[in-house]
Amino acid sequence: MTNRSFFRKRLGYFSKTIFIANILAVVALLLSYSASFIDPQQFWPIAFFGLAFLPIIIINIGFIIYWFLRKKRYALLSLLAIISGWSLLGKHINFKNSNDKIVVKADTTLRVMSFNVHLFEKYNSPKDNFREETAELVNTVNPDIICFQEFYSRIRGSRQFTKILKEEGNFEDYYFEPVSKNDYEGYGQAIFSKFPIIDHGTIFKNGYGINRIIFADIKREADTLRIYNVHLRSFALQEEDKEFIQLSAAAQVKDEQKTKQVGRKLKRAFTHRSEQAKSLRKHIESCPYPYIVMGDFNDTPMSYSVNTVGKNMYNAFEEKGFGWGVTHFGMLPLFQIDYILCDKAITVDNYGIIKERLSDHYPIWADLIH
Repeated sequence: MTNRSFFRKRLGYFSKTIFIANILAVVALLLSYSASFIDPQQFWPIAFFGLAFLPIIIINIGFIIYWFLRKKRYALLSLLAIISGWSLLGKHINFKNSNDKIVVKADTTLRVMSFNVHLFEKYNSPKDNFREETAELVNTVNPDIICFQEFYSRIRGSRQFTKILKEEGNFEDYYFEPVSKNDYEGYGQAIFSKFPIIDHGTIFKNGYGINRIIFADIKREADTLRIYNVHLRSFALQEEDKEFIQLSAAAQVKDEQKTKQVGRKLKRAFTHRSEQAKSLRKHIESCPYPYIVMGDFNDTPMSYSVNTVGKNMYNAFEEKGFGWGVTHFGMLPLFQIDYILCDKAITVDNYGIIKERLSDHYPIWADLIH
């Protein structure tokens, strides 16, 4: 009775409603923390909370501000929830580097780069010089190794972009594995290297068309490194799906059929990425060389797939990132879904996100020491 009387005296009707909403926001935040270790194949709805981590934490910050202005003690509810997952914020925002500008590469470092080029279709623009701009960007960054996802090239004739990029980027070798091709052209994934590629392959298990994993073993002086080029299962959302997701909750509820359709796509993607992540993790565990994993994971730092693959590895953004780690801006400019991860035998010396809107992904790069 005393507690109920205290609650009634301390909070009015509006503030009680805010308090209940605050509790729900805290629960949602705690569930988002758990998305990193709960397998979507076992309970897929939890993955939605991981996907929504940033909006959820912003909502909780809003509650802290509200209570600080009204009744400070209640601000502890969201504040403690955020503090309990404080280390997870470093997966999204980081200031361990002075800036994210492209620096001159030191001779002692290995510079790697990853870029989903979206089949060289310029983002939101009619221009058709994407390939030339990509070649220019590659020359500016000067990577020793670069992984492309959704790479397109002619495979016959004088306009083979694989050969053009190899020559203009001063690469010694490349591995282009089309997922689909005809007699003249193909698209898939590619790895370019300034060192010899002595072996390569594809992880066929749990591959989904263009969403798959390839690898190349690269000989660098006395060392051999394995490079994994990752492109995990996408949500496969059409433009109408993206428009629907950005509608208000009330508008979405009215269209039950569309809600179920989009929900099925999201569920399928979450579970398929879980399968792919476990297949890659198994492959990594049998790798005889130091390894680097990079590419488009189509999932956030809070996800089960990213944390499964990145177990006992360095995340280049977490080690040397600067600012908010957004790498995809096609629908909502919130998400980090492209990563460079490496074996702990390798040290991360630098990292950057190149804010060039060519594709719907930003290119990323890192300097590594081994």
